[in-house]
Amino acid sequence: MASTPFLSLLDSLSSLDVEKFDRFRRVQCQYKRLESKHSGIFTDILIPNVILEKRGKARYPVIVRIHGGFLITGSSHYAPWFSTWILDYAIKNEAIIVSPNYRLLPEVNGEAILEDLDDFWNWLHTGSFHSSLAQIVSPKVSADMTKILVLGESAGGYLAIQLALSYPTQIRGVVTAYPMLDLKSPFYSEKCSKPIVGVPNLPNAIIEDHLSAMKTISSSSITSADPPERLELAFAIVQNARFLEFFGIENSELFPLERIERLGSLGALSLPPTFIFHGEQDSAVPVDGSRKFVALLREISPNSQVQLHMQDGDHGFDADSTLETPWLRDGLRMASKEWLPGQNHSSQL
Repeated sequence: MASTPFLSLLDSLSSLDVEKFDRFRRVQCQYKRLESKHSGIFTDILIPNVILEKRGKARYPVIVRIHGGFLITGSSHYAPWFSTWILDYAIKNEAIIVSPNYRLLPEVNGEAILEDLDDFWNWLHTGSFHSSLAQIVSPKVSADMTKILVLGESAGGYLAIQLALSYPTQIRGVVTAYPMLDLKSPFYSEKCSKPIVGVPNLPNAIIEDHLSAMKTISSSSITSADPPERLELAFAIVQNARFLEFFGIENSELFPLERIERLGSLGALSLPPTFIFHGEQDSAVPVDGSRKFVALLREISPNSQVQLHMQDGDHGFDADSTLETPWLRDGLRMASKEWLPGQNHSSQL
């Protein structure tokens, strides 16, 4: 079979390290029950081995990491999209990672996805999460819920910002990689030539075939999908300007730019210290969205602690970055000062 840009993309994804979780104990817990008692939404909990090797009971900080995939594909533990530097960061700071799944478009809309994240957040702050740590992992491991950092990549960056706007006093810091923040921009609403990471426009028929198949599937909810599953569907929905059709457009709470304007007008805008990074040539999520978000935030709330790093690169340009990469080290140091106050962050990064 002749190679295509899409097949080349899959080859590059499959070549990425998939043994990266070896340094952790990974368990899954259900945080939400769906339509049927046989279906639910799960979250991964990753405990660094360095924590499990310790003696005595202790409380550890938490990293909530939210996966990307245009809100259409991806999963909580899909290794090629789980940046290695995140895992290194957790190990360095002896932090527990909690990585939730959520229902995906187009089977549900954006409101349902935000509902899932709210339900996840409530679960995280109840005894269910803590009992899971004690019973499934170890009774000596507990989470310090006063030290939560929220981190998201791409669509996960969008969800991280939404969580931070909803629960600013419960979150110490936010780190987002190339987040989807300007969802009403022409990129999502206008059909044109729109190659995404080298893949040219895919046909609208991919979407129509999926919608037809949905009618014959008994379950209406999909909560995880490891590419290549649904990856063509995700690209086709964005390239054919149908994202908002499935995401929804009427509810202003779905859109971070509108949300910070409304919160600002009410004098209720608050955002934890936030580090955003984005590639200048991002073909999947245009960098202008991050620029616009940061500019508006600084205009409405000049005292907000927000740092934006932009550099040459496409979507996922941080794949080879480490905790020693200068721009990443400096951004994480800013977030860490609030997340883990009192520590020597020069030695931690």
